[in-house]
Amino acid sequence: MDSQTYLGEKITAGGRLAVPYALMAVLFALNIVALPYPMSGTIKAPFILMTLYYWSIYRPSLLPPALVFLAGLAMDFLSGLPVGLNAALLIALRWFVSDQRRFLTGQPFIVIWLGFSVLNLLAEIVQWGVFGLTALSWPPIAGFLPSVFLGFALFPAVCILLSLTHKALPAQDRAFGRKD
Repeated sequence: MDSQTYLGEKITAGGRLAVPYALMAVLFALNIVALPYPMSGTIKAPFILMTLYYWSIYRPSLLPPALVFLAGLAMDFLSGLPVGLNAALLIALRWFVSDQRRFLTGQPFIVIWLGFSVLNLLAEIVQWGVFGLTALSWPPIAGFLPSVFLGFALFPAVCILLSLTHKALPAQDRAFGRKD
Protein backbone atom coordinates (compact mmCIF):
# COMPACT_ATOMS: atom_id res chain seq x y z
CA MET A 1 0.00 0.00 0.00
CA ASP A 2 1.45 3.33 -0.96
CA SER A 3 1.49 6.32 1.38
CA GLN A 4 -1.17 8.22 -0.59
CA THR A 5 -3.67 5.35 -0.29
CA TYR A 6 -2.85 4.96 3.39
CA LEU A 7 -3.35 8.69 3.99
CA GLY A 8 -6.63 8.62 2.05
CA GLU A 9 -7.89 5.75 4.21
CA LYS A 10 -6.95 7.66 7.37
CA ILE A 11 -8.80 10.78 6.17
CA THR A 12 -11.88 8.75 5.18
CA ALA A 13 -11.92 6.92 8.52
CA GLY A 14 -11.49 10.23 10.37
CA GLY A 15 -14.36 11.79 8.45
CA ARG A 16 -16.60 8.84 9.19
CA LEU A 17 -15.60 9.01 12.86
CA ALA A 18 -16.59 12.68 12.96
CA VAL A 19 -20.24 11.79 12.27
CA PRO A 20 -21.06 10.36 15.73
CA TYR A 21 -19.16 13.16 17.46
CA ALA A 22 -21.16 15.76 15.52
CA LEU A 23 -24.40 14.04 16.55
CA MET A 24 -23.18 13.89 20.15
CA ALA A 25 -22.51 17.64 20.06
CA VAL A 26 -26.02 18.32 18.79
CA LEU A 27 -27.54 16.04 21.45
CA PHE A 28 -25.40 17.74 24.10
CA ALA A 29 -26.77 21.13 23.07
CA LEU A 30 -30.33 19.78 23.10
CA ASN A 31 -29.70 18.28 26.54
CA ILE A 32 -28.98 21.73 27.96
CA VAL A 33 -32.15 23.29 26.49
CA ALA A 34 -35.14 23.23 28.81
CA LEU A 35 -38.55 22.87 27.23
CA PRO A 36 -41.53 24.65 28.77
CA TYR A 37 -43.81 22.30 30.68
CA PRO A 38 -47.17 23.38 32.14
CA MET A 39 -46.95 21.79 35.60
CA SER A 40 -43.31 22.14 36.56
CA GLY A 41 -42.09 25.03 34.47
CA THR A 42 -39.41 23.26 32.41
CA ILE A 43 -38.41 19.79 31.34
CA LYS A 44 -35.13 18.51 29.94
CA ALA A 45 -34.66 15.41 27.86
CA PRO A 46 -31.69 13.23 28.90
CA PHE A 47 -30.04 13.18 25.48
CA ILE A 48 -26.50 12.87 26.87
CA LEU A 49 -27.52 9.89 28.97
CA MET A 50 -29.09 8.27 25.89
CA THR A 51 -25.88 8.82 23.94
CA LEU A 52 -23.69 7.56 26.76
CA TYR A 53 -25.83 4.45 27.20
CA TYR A 54 -25.92 3.60 23.49
CA TRP A 55 -22.22 4.11 22.80
CA SER A 56 -21.17 2.38 26.04
CA ILE A 57 -22.92 -0.73 24.74
CA TYR A 58 -22.12 -0.65 21.04
CA ARG A 59 -18.85 1.33 20.66
CA PRO A 60 -17.32 2.26 24.05
CA SER A 61 -14.09 3.46 22.44
CA LEU A 62 -16.01 6.51 21.17
CA LEU A 63 -16.52 7.68 24.75
CA PRO A 64 -13.22 7.64 26.60
CA PRO A 65 -13.62 8.45 30.31
CA ALA A 66 -11.90 11.84 29.89
CA LEU A 67 -14.48 12.92 27.29
CA VAL A 68 -17.35 11.71 29.49
CA PHE A 69 -15.91 13.58 32.47
CA LEU A 70 -15.48 16.81 30.50
CA ALA A 71 -19.03 16.55 29.11
CA GLY A 72 -20.32 16.09 32.66
CA LEU A 73 -18.40 19.13 33.90
CA ALA A 74 -19.71 21.21 31.00
CA MET A 75 -23.25 20.09 31.84
CA ASP A 76 -22.73 21.10 35.48
CA PHE A 77 -21.47 24.57 34.56
CA LEU A 78 -24.20 25.16 31.97
CA SER A 79 -27.09 23.84 34.05
CA GLY A 80 -26.14 25.29 37.43
CA LEU A 81 -25.89 21.93 39.19
CA PRO A 82 -23.14 21.32 41.75
CA VAL A 83 -19.81 21.11 39.91
CA GLY A 84 -18.77 17.51 39.51
CA LEU A 85 -22.22 15.98 39.98
CA ASN A 86 -22.88 15.12 36.34
CA ALA A 87 -19.21 14.36 35.73
CA ALA A 88 -19.13 11.74 38.50
CA LEU A 89 -22.57 10.42 37.60
CA LEU A 90 -21.76 10.02 33.90
CA ILE A 91 -18.43 8.30 34.65
CA ALA A 92 -20.18 5.88 37.03
CA LEU A 93 -22.94 5.17 34.51
CA ARG A 94 -20.43 4.66 31.68
CA TRP A 95 -18.48 2.24 33.84
CA PHE A 96 -21.62 0.32 34.83
CA VAL A 97 -23.02 0.06 31.28
CA SER A 98 -19.63 -0.87 29.82
CA ASP A 99 -19.34 -3.55 32.48
CA GLN A 100 -22.72 -4.97 31.35
CA ARG A 101 -21.86 -4.64 27.66
CA ARG A 102 -21.45 -8.35 27.00
CA PHE A 103 -24.93 -9.04 28.38
CA LEU A 104 -26.61 -6.06 26.73
CA THR A 105 -25.29 -6.55 23.19
CA GLY A 106 -27.20 -9.79 22.79
CA GLN A 107 -30.51 -8.48 24.12
CA PRO A 108 -33.58 -7.42 22.13
CA PHE A 109 -34.32 -3.71 21.87
CA ILE A 110 -37.03 -3.80 24.57
CA VAL A 111 -34.44 -4.91 27.16
CA ILE A 112 -32.07 -2.16 26.04
CA TRP A 113 -34.93 0.35 26.28
CA LEU A 114 -35.98 -0.81 29.75
CA GLY A 115 -32.34 -0.79 30.88
CA PHE A 116 -32.01 2.82 29.76
CA SER A 117 -35.26 3.73 31.50
CA VAL A 118 -34.09 2.28 34.82
CA LEU A 119 -30.71 3.97 34.47
CA ASN A 120 -32.39 7.29 33.63
CA LEU A 121 -34.65 7.02 36.68
CA LEU A 122 -31.69 6.21 38.93
CA ALA A 123 -29.68 9.13 37.52
CA GLU A 124 -32.57 11.53 38.16
CA ILE A 125 -32.97 10.24 41.73
CA VAL A 126 -29.25 10.72 42.41
CA GLN A 127 -29.34 14.25 40.96
CA TRP A 128 -32.45 15.06 43.01
CA GLY A 129 -30.82 13.72 46.19
CA VAL A 130 -27.51 15.50 45.74
CA PHE A 131 -29.25 18.74 44.78
CA GLY A 132 -31.39 18.44 47.91
CA LEU A 133 -28.32 17.85 50.09
CA THR A 134 -26.47 20.84 48.68
CA ALA A 135 -29.50 23.14 48.89
CA LEU A 136 -30.74 21.63 52.19
CA SER A 137 -34.18 21.65 50.62
CA TRP A 138 -35.58 18.89 48.46
CA PRO A 139 -37.88 19.80 45.62
CA PRO A 140 -40.92 17.57 45.12
CA ILE A 141 -39.79 14.14 43.94
CA ALA A 142 -42.44 14.16 41.21
CA GLY A 143 -40.68 17.17 39.64
CA PHE A 144 -38.24 15.00 37.70
CA LEU A 145 -40.78 12.42 36.52
CA PRO A 146 -41.69 14.33 33.33
CA SER A 147 -38.02 14.21 32.32
CA VAL A 148 -37.92 10.47 32.99
CA PHE A 149 -41.03 9.94 30.86
CA LEU A 150 -39.66 12.16 28.09
CA GLY A 151 -36.44 10.12 28.07
CA PHE A 152 -38.46 6.92 27.88
CA ALA A 153 -40.50 8.26 24.97
CA LEU A 154 -37.57 9.71 22.98
CA PHE A 155 -35.09 6.87 23.46
CA PRO A 156 -36.23 4.80 20.43
CA ALA A 157 -35.95 7.79 18.07
CA VAL A 158 -32.52 8.74 19.40
CA CYS A 159 -31.44 5.09 19.08
CA ILE A 160 -32.39 5.17 15.41
CA LEU A 161 -30.18 8.24 14.87
CA LEU A 162 -27.32 6.71 16.81
CA SER A 163 -27.69 3.43 14.95
CA LEU A 164 -27.48 5.22 11.61
CA THR A 165 -24.30 6.98 12.70
CA HIS A 166 -22.98 3.65 13.96
CA LYS A 167 -23.36 2.27 10.44
CA ALA A 168 -21.31 5.18 9.10
CA LEU A 169 -18.36 4.26 11.32
CA PRO A 170 -15.42 2.22 10.10
CA ALA A 171 -15.66 -1.48 11.02
CA GLN A 172 -13.21 -0.85 13.86
CA ASP A 173 -11.24 2.10 15.03
CA ARG A 174 -8.10 0.46 13.65
CA ALA A 175 -7.27 3.63 11.79
CA PHE A 176 -6.72 5.33 15.13
CA GLY A 177 -5.21 2.40 17.00
CA ARG A 178 -8.23 1.73 19.21
CA LYS A 179 -10.24 -1.44 19.68
CA ASP A 180 -13.62 -1.92 21.27
